[in-house]
Amino acid sequence: MKSCVVKILKWGIATLGLVLLIINAVNAYETLYYAPSSRRVERITGVKVPSYKVIEYDKGERGSTGDYNDSYTIEFKTMPPDALFDEIDRMIAAGKTGWSRNGNKYSFSVIWGNGLPAPEGEDEEDDGTFSISITRGEKRGTIDSGTW
Repeated sequence: MKSCVVKILKWGIATLGLVLLIINAVNAYETLYYAPSSRRVERITGVKVPSYKVIEYDKGERGSTGDYNDSYTIEFKTMPPDALFDEIDRMIAAGKTGWSRNGNKYSFSVIWGNGLPAPEGEDEEDDGTFSISITRGEKRGTIDSGTW
């Protein structure tokens, strides 16, 4: 009897471990699959950002209409160069850009759909939102992406 209980416990622990492994794999896939690529960031914002990796993912709640807002904490592989921030400063000074600056923190934000034009490569029918915040002298930033 004791041998049977031990076998059941071992099987239960192994099954639980497998389930947790599958859940983690799905979450990792979802984070990588849905994370905005640096190409998409460049296309939407108009500036080329250094390569980055997602270090934290917060999957936003999904509304009954499919609306959501996912948040990503990113870490650049190299420190973003001053030339990037200088370029953004020039864009801000020229006007008609989604970029803004508060001290050393730079932010870009755009929404589209419902009559608002979509950024290049995005579909106006998706009613999208996109924002990124980066700080001069820091390797981390945040990206928010979703629909409304």
